Amino acid sequence: MRRSHTITTQIKCSLDEAYAYLANPRNFAEWAAVDPQSYRKLPNGDWVGLTSAGLRHFRFAPLNDYGVLDHAMFVPGGALMYTPMRVVTNDGGCEVLFTFHCREGMTDLEFDSTLEWISTDFLTLKSVLESRSKGTGPVGLSA
Repeated sequence: MRRSHTITTQIKCSLDEAYAYLANPRNFAEWAAVDPQSYRKLPNGDWVGLTSAGLRHFRFAPLNDYGVLDHAMFVPGGALMYTPMRVVTNDGGCEVLFTFHCREGMTDLEFDSTLEWISTDFLTLKSVLESRSKGTGPVGLSA
């Protein structure tokens, strides 16, 4: 099995607000390390954008009632790199959980560096969601 690490971020925002924002692929480039000017939807439903690793395609989980926000990043014709992601309730706010699995050929240093980048993305996400939040009201999922 490959090395993995789960990043959790507590956010003062209702689960409904967080899920609605995160489940909309249009918002991905606002908080993730993707160049917003290059980020766009493709005719097949995937998305494409420029990352530090080059141009990448993205595929997102369909809307659901379970807080599942999994997505995959890939180069066309290459293997999909799945990333499990969830949003769950946490005492009136929410928590986002993201598990990163070490990629084949990745060194420990590269793995640790990637975790730092991802953690930075989630600090950005926390800031965006908390600044947009209407407060922490009733918690539930609406897709």
